[in-house]
Amino acid sequence: MKLDLRNIDRISLLIAVLAAFAFIPLLGSVNLFDWDEVNFAEAAREMLVTDDYSFVQINFQPFWEKPPLFIWMQAVCMKVFGVNAFAARLPNAIAGITTLVLLFRIGSRIINPRFGLLWTLTFAGSMLPGFYFRSGIIDPWFNLFIYLGVHQLALGSHSFPMERKRILLSGLFIGLAVLTKGPVGLLLPLIAIVIYGLWHWKKVKVRWTDPLLFLFLVLLVGFSWFFAELLRGHGHVVQDFIAYNIRLATEGEAGHVQPFWYHSVVLLIGCFPISLFFLAGIRHSTSDSPALPYHRWMLILFWVVLIVFSIVKTKIVHYSSLTYFPLTFLAAWHIYRLQKGRWQFTRAHLIAFLTLTVLLGTAFTLGGMLNVLKPYLLPLLEKDIFAHTMFAKQVPERPWEPLIGLFFLAGGLFSLWMLRKGRSDTGIPLLFGTTFITVWLIGVVIAPKIEQYTQRDLVEFYRGKSTERCYLRPLHFHSYAHLFYGEARPDLGPQSREVNWLALESVDRPVYFIARNKDIGQVHRWFPHIQVTEERGPFVIMERTDPGYPFRKN
Repeated sequence: MKLDLRNIDRISLLIAVLAAFAFIPLLGSVNLFDWDEVNFAEAAREMLVTDDYSFVQINFQPFWEKPPLFIWMQAVCMKVFGVNAFAARLPNAIAGITTLVLLFRIGSRIINPRFGLLWTLTFAGSMLPGFYFRSGIIDPWFNLFIYLGVHQLALGSHSFPMERKRILLSGLFIGLAVLTKGPVGLLLPLIAIVIYGLWHWKKVKVRWTDPLLFLFLVLLVGFSWFFAELLRGHGHVVQDFIAYNIRLATEGEAGHVQPFWYHSVVLLIGCFPISLFFLAGIRHSTSDSPALPYHRWMLILFWVVLIVFSIVKTKIVHYSSLTYFPLTFLAAWHIYRLQKGRWQFTRAHLIAFLTLTVLLGTAFTLGGMLNVLKPYLLPLLEKDIFAHTMFAKQVPERPWEPLIGLFFLAGGLFSLWMLRKGRSDTGIPLLFGTTFITVWLIGVVIAPKIEQYTQRDLVEFYRGKSTERCYLRPLHFHSYAHLFYGEARPDLGPQSREVNWLALESVDRPVYFIARNKDIGQVHRWFPHIQVTEERGPFVIMERTDPGYPFRKN
């Protein structure tokens, strides 16, 4: 394909349109999932309620876990489309459209348009990378900003002196990453910069003003919110933010402490099929690449992210999602070489692909027929009353739902057969196209079913209480859903956040406590006068039974 700016622009527009059709429709068909999705959405909702967009709050108290940039995006969308799941997830759909267009244009520039299309296809057609653009978590924009910052350095690192434009743009994008998620947005690129400099210490020449200019931009953009908080007298928020991030790195959050190899397994399975192309081609030389320095930057970025988040004690699936950019780039390069006849798809590669295709296809098929499997699976959950009650719920299933997994199996196996026959020009688009469609179907068909099992009954309870003058308080588990879907207001007063006040003192409105069914015994030991009044799946609604309640005015 000849590099023609008019063709590039037309293809970019087509990618944008297709991505919009893929990521935006039915975006709000599933309620936001606790914790992360509801967490950020609630912070954005409270900005609208208080009309204070400079101060991040949760339950109308200072929220020190994240800076505000992504929350601002959600607040703007909620201002336009209302406070709902669609508005909360729309910024990431826009990030998805932007990412795919940029990957095509960048890939076309550094190698050629054919590679640009392959890079776009591998990113869109892998499981977790495509799924995140239909979520309400913070990482898609955070990752995009870091990648764009590293991209500018990669383009400028082969020339001396480095263009000021590259330094300025890199500092701007890294600063935006810091403003999205915090100083880790600077830490990861800095480690990559140091490693690249050591690798090419004889070739890399840096003016003493370059790092100063870069850091000045990062501080000006990325740390502006932190400085503003200090000037407003909210130094404790900055201190709590720093302490929180240190705790994540060194201690691990409850429920998120995983073994060292956790993220490696997540990437291997969750990023199918790019993970296998990456592994299959990692030992092959990239010396024939017209963008060799760029390859090295991507390889460094991949290992920096994987190793850092493997060392960090707190491990959550999306922590390693920044690897999706270098992972898809390197996988796309190996596919490009495969199509050019510079690399062969061997029997070992075929066996690895076949194994994961069958395992994933079987899992997707079984996920569409849970009601059939319940008689065999429920006995295995008898010791966990919470999981047993959740899974025992009858959720309607359509008879064609298992076809999603069968479609994935059929498309995957046929594409592997074509690859084995040397027909990669057809086999590659079929493989990634099959995965893309499967992920989309899971998002709009299976995800709502999962949400019905896990939280929908409770969310509907919160919605029903949103118009009632009452207090909602989870006990013995962490949640933000009661704030978002219960439409918490700032006039509840600071004492309403105290469990002992709600459970023991004289209150001015009804109090509804929410607990998991497995924790009822513990709650009764704390407060014997709180009794179950309603069950919502594996959750129970509890109220006080002591004299003077349901409530009396103070």
